[in-house]
Amino acid sequence: MAPVPHVKVLLGDIASDLLSSDEAEVAVPKQMLLQLLELYLSCWDFDEDWYLSKYPDVRDAVKSGALDSGWTHFKAIGYLEGRVGAPIAVDSDWYLETYPDVAKAVIDGHVTNVQNHYTDFGHAEGRFPRDPKIDLKWYKARYLSSPDTQELKGYKDALEHFVRISYLKFAVPAMPR
Repeated sequence: MAPVPHVKVLLGDIASDLLSSDEAEVAVPKQMLLQLLELYLSCWDFDEDWYLSKYPDVRDAVKSGALDSGWTHFKAIGYLEGRVGAPIAVDSDWYLETYPDVAKAVIDGHVTNVQNHYTDFGHAEGRFPRDPKIDLKWYKARYLSSPDTQELKGYKDALEHFVRISYLKFAVPAMPR
């Protein structure tokens, strides 16, 4: 694998702005933000055929030549619209164990199908449909200050920490492909 490019090559003056400013926000050019988003999205599943069948408007735009591919749409527009990039199978047992509020809703009769709950609500709420197969050694080294860190206090393990906290902060569960 190639080495990480120098920060000034990728970010230019934004790198020094990040270091020198106490401001909560830094202006990032739209194209740079889209490139960073594309890099992040490349760490997750995407199924071109499924995407085109799920979203006929995108399929039609690809057929007409208005778009190069479903992936082009997803990374530039689809993700920002809340579209899903690949079919998502829900592990019902894991989902109910991980999200006790959903398990209670099932018991109370408010949710009848875990797959539908995930599709209709869970995805938009940032829930995971199944065990993300976190690489604990890799995850701890990158996202926790030490293996026995206080950051895990209140969580039964690094997996729960990832699912409830880090995933929503752009962390990935294992080394990107």
